[in-house]
Amino acid sequence: MAREENSNSEALKTAMENLNVQQQPSSSSRNDAASGNGVEVTCFTEVVDDVTLHLQIIHLGKQIYAWIGCNSSKLGHLYAAASTRPNNTASVTCVLGGNSDNTGTGIARRLVLKTGLNIMLASNIPKNSPLLEANAEKKLVEKLIHLGYATPKIKRNILINPDDSRSVMRTLFARKDIVTAMTEADSKIYPPPGAVASISDASPVHYIVKIKLFSLLAKTEVEKYESGVFEAGGYKWNLVLYPSGNKSKNVKEHISLYLAMADTSSLPLGWEIHVIFRLFLLDQNKDSYLVIQAGKERRFHGLKLEWGFDEFIQLSTFNDSRYGFLVEDTCVLGAEVFVCRERSRGKGEVLSMTKQPATFKYTWKIENFVKLDEKRQESQIFKFTDKIRWKILLYPKGKDSRMGTHLSLYLALDLETLPAGFRLYVDYTLRIVDQVKDRKLDLSAKAKHWFGASSLESGWTRYVSLDSIYQSNHAYVIQDICIIEAEVIVLGIGSAF
Repeated sequence: MAREENSNSEALKTAMENLNVQQQPSSSSRNDAASGNGVEVTCFTEVVDDVTLHLQIIHLGKQIYAWIGCNSSKLGHLYAAASTRPNNTASVTCVLGGNSDNTGTGIARRLVLKTGLNIMLASNIPKNSPLLEANAEKKLVEKLIHLGYATPKIKRNILINPDDSRSVMRTLFARKDIVTAMTEADSKIYPPPGAVASISDASPVHYIVKIKLFSLLAKTEVEKYESGVFEAGGYKWNLVLYPSGNKSKNVKEHISLYLAMADTSSLPLGWEIHVIFRLFLLDQNKDSYLVIQAGKERRFHGLKLEWGFDEFIQLSTFNDSRYGFLVEDTCVLGAEVFVCRERSRGKGEVLSMTKQPATFKYTWKIENFVKLDEKRQESQIFKFTDKIRWKILLYPKGKDSRMGTHLSLYLALDLETLPAGFRLYVDYTLRIVDQVKDRKLDLSAKAKHWFGASSLESGWTRYVSLDSIYQSNHAYVIQDICIIEAEVIVLGIGSAF
């Protein structure tokens, strides 16, 4: 490993030395090469999504200097990239003002792979702007192809999913040698219906997952694996893998792989984002990636937090050593996520009814009951969940128009921890316990109510008359102690999205 890193480092050093070019007069015309000075300069401007991109290409024989300016003429960070042997990959180093995480790194690496030339790239595209980066790279590559500095990839139509009832033709973008190799292997790599497959020499820019001893996932009955969280386009994501297929969707003999939003708690109500994403699987034999991409944008929102492919790849193909996807029981997956547009739909709600709701009980023992005045008394908080908390409200001498004649009793939802937009449909019972005789003599009242921010309390102003509660033939107050019980059943929860 150390020998390989030294080899890459030496190759990159040599390439950088080759990039040292004597200063020559600038030109905006490609006629310089014809006149013998060996330099061709091309400048052009593109407007993409209301952003002005200034681009400059200087062709220096076996090397290219390129500059991408975003809404300004600042140089930005400067990177040097060159091919490295024996793996025919590309190595990149920062020459000025940046680090390996900045925008220009990936563009410089891919330009080396596409042109076969050494690259010096300067870019001032802001960090965490994947869509802008992709558009800038696209415009730059289109111009390089037009100028004859890069060769367009082969575009070849093949039937990539013979089981698709629509019998549609998909398009496979790949280098000619890779297309040939896949054809010789009987083209057994069939992307899911509605998806497009491609081959990429560049690693995924946003996240990579390496899984060792992959076979043990199935042997130990791991049905689902969720990756760590990563950020792309200003949002948090993770990969969700079903190594033996998503059983909930009756998937067999395939690996299922999805992109999921990992955290939406900070997003506004009604959020909605449109995304283009690519899922990667490394061919370790060729050091290239199989890339599966949906044929159109996918819309993520409160009701749809996950998109992907039920039949990402056949297990038989995945396990076939000819394809290099599983080598020494190790595989490498990855993802790229590009946010295309965002908007707010306005408010919405999800109602989730509970099929077999649980019953929650709470007992409140009140001492010195006879001495209580007309002030409201509150029980301690009792929890249904960490965010859904309740309390009992008691008015010993009554409330409002029943002051002095009746005891008033209510169940109340605690607003402090209640999530915004939450409502609960509740079946509840409040009772005052008969402490001596049969519990059948308890004073009980039962009701159903929608609790929420606008309706935090429900109960009875005339729960029981004050004369009745103190009658000697009842045992509701014994030794100045009264016991009140609450029984709460949450039948459904409505939440905003």
